[in-house]
Amino acid sequence: MSHPSPSDADPGYVEGQHEHTVDGKGRLSIPSEFRAELDLDEGREVMVTRHLKERCLLVYWPEAWAAFKAKVDAAPARVQSALRRVVCGTARRVKVDRLGRIQIPLVLRKYADLDGKCFVNGQGSYLEIWSMAMWDLTHGPEAYAEFDLSEFNL
Repeated sequence: MSHPSPSDADPGYVEGQHEHTVDGKGRLSIPSEFRAELDLDEGREVMVTRHLKERCLLVYWPEAWAAFKAKVDAAPARVQSALRRVVCGTARRVKVDRLGRIQIPLVLRKYADLDGKCFVNGQGSYLEIWSMAMWDLTHGPEAYAEFDLSEFNL
């Protein structure tokens, strides 16, 4: 997936990482900063789905979901088939409640190993939801040890 910059993104570009908790009923509070930027008031619908290659979930607001689906429709046949089957096929429409929470379906929580503490990461035109354990396993400093990031001062 390409990552738009704020200047070329549709309304609702978000960045940043927030620590949150998936409660015992499978609800997750969308960070208030993101809710404000995306106008995610009570009753607003978002799409929750799984990532094709990573053990995390993706959250799209309606405008971003429409843009994503347009990209899927324009993709080469094999990629289109995989994205339709896995990402679009597992997507669930959920509503934001009065406390800014969304209900994450059990099948998606199991896929991403979400139970308790998690990260909600703004990725421009969508959010990623990661269990802390999975994030540390796949995105800890050692995961990028071979990268030459000197030009970024990292």
